[in-house]
Amino acid sequence: MKVKSESEVVQLCPTHRRQPTRLLRPWDFPGKSTGVGFHLSRLFFVLPPHQVYNVYMAGRQLCSKRYREFAILHQNLKREFANFTFPRLPGKWPFSLSEQQLDARRRGLEEYLEKVCSIRVIGESDIMQEFLSESDENYNGVSDVELRVALPDGTTVTVRVKKNSTTDQVYQAIAAKVGMDSTTVNYFALFEVINHSFVRKLAPNEFPHKLYVQNYTSAVPGTCLTIRKWLFTTEEEILLNDNDLAVTYFFHQAVDDVKKGYIKAEEKSYQLQKLYEQRKMVMYLNMLRTCEGYNEIIFPHCACDSRRKGHVITAISITHFKLHACTEEGQLENQVIAFEWDEMQRWDTDEEGMAFCFEYARGEKKPRWVKIFTPYFNYMHECFERVFCELKWRKEEY
Repeated sequence: MKVKSESEVVQLCPTHRRQPTRLLRPWDFPGKSTGVGFHLSRLFFVLPPHQVYNVYMAGRQLCSKRYREFAILHQNLKREFANFTFPRLPGKWPFSLSEQQLDARRRGLEEYLEKVCSIRVIGESDIMQEFLSESDENYNGVSDVELRVALPDGTTVTVRVKKNSTTDQVYQAIAAKVGMDSTTVNYFALFEVINHSFVRKLAPNEFPHKLYVQNYTSAVPGTCLTIRKWLFTTEEEILLNDNDLAVTYFFHQAVDDVKKGYIKAEEKSYQLQKLYEQRKMVMYLNMLRTCEGYNEIIFPHCACDSRRKGHVITAISITHFKLHACTEEGQLENQVIAFEWDEMQRWDTDEEGMAFCFEYARGEKKPRWVKIFTPYFNYMHECFERVFCELKWRKEEY
């Protein structure tokens, strides 16, 4: 049985135990400017229903955040200030929290913000200011912003959304703008371009505008946001052969993936080139689907607790989950461990340790946990969820 998600845990927590009027003790940050025109002199929380923490400054509410948003803040700060040793964020707990545990988490979040904001360069950073000022804008009515997003066919589309729009809201705006129907919209998603060789699917509750303004990458000129296919099952993809928009996007992404080496098509490169030149998209895709790497997601090399030395490169497809051994520099080695999906027992994320964890069982052997230390652990978790969702489709339809 899979470890419960945070949203499931929240639903199990009785709301009558929340105390919406109980204030926490203030923290003083004398002389620390927030960069938005006022002093960060007192910071405290109110704990309303559903584990939402209201952050106050000098008696004025700045924002309302769930624990997961603090975890995302923690990840973004660690990425931006890689040389700083950050204090520990209160850990994730997969079960219902007692009143004592809720209070401990609340105090831990207070202490975390106190320590982090006491470092001026971090407290005044765009990441922290976006985190703290969002609710202040909500109070006055969030202004509209324009986001430019790259499409699989090499064009871009600009959508106008609220500044605090979530990934799901931005994606729906893009889908409407490009004319996706209710079926097609299920097979694409919004991604962040990390670099020329890796993209990361945005979580549903992230705020794309924050990534847009931070713009960690210049891999796509003018934007770090892109629409890509979000599908592992080729049988499901083939059902869309009469959908012109879906086929066009599948085709252009496939051509790009071949150029970048994601898909190994050397033996069929001549035939594929001819089909490409003739714009025979469906035939091109049918041939390419037999090639290694099609509908497979490869993660950047990272550490894994199953290896004493070296790293692993993780590969996820509908048929398997592979760990390719490599050096700490990412040079591939001979060892490859392949897991069948029916060997997977449980999986979860370790947000404090920035790791994805899974438990597998083979034959009569005792189940074993493996931990993969990657900054993209949430994306890896979402890939697992998607694969098992699609495997369920296959059982129902095929």
